[in-house]
Amino acid sequence: MNRILMYTFFTGILIFNQSCSRKSELTETDKRTIINSAKATVQKVFDASNNLKFLEGLNYYSGDADAYYTNNGTILTLDDLKKSYSEIGSSVEVLKNVIKSWKASVLSENTVAFTLPIHLKIKLAGIPEYNGQLVWSGIVQKRSNQWRIVQSHESWLNCVEVMAALTPTNKKEN
Repeated sequence: MNRILMYTFFTGILIFNQSCSRKSELTETDKRTIINSAKATVQKVFDASNNLKFLEGLNYYSGDADAYYTNNGTILTLDDLKKSYSEIGSSVEVLKNVIKSWKASVLSENTVAFTLPIHLKIKLAGIPEYNGQLVWSGIVQKRSNQWRIVQSHESWLNCVEVMAALTPTNKKEN
């Protein structure tokens, strides 16, 4: 009788351990729901930018100490981004980001990675309109029950062309 009891006990422990240690697999429906939920946050950021409300868009970025943002080869905090957008924001007359496709990967139930190819139209005061391409990537994570961007990076195609197009020139008149 002791043998049967011990066998049952150890079998129960083995089954319990396996069920607890097994990661729950997300279904495709689960993944789509998670992506759509995180995507809504990213869309709000681009909508705010397209409406020239840059600081409003930054409300969806995390200010936590482990959140980092990369722009022009520089690693920035949320405060750095706010300062940067405050400085340049008033000179932007037109900004239109058109997301060409949404490429998303669910990293966990509360974390999604996005890579977005974007067509951009921008007009700064005193400078001709520029049309170009960039790729935005970001990690969106649910923190305190809200989706927040915790990392982002922008890569411009033809960076030299972009810098030349968006830099004012001082032409001397004769």
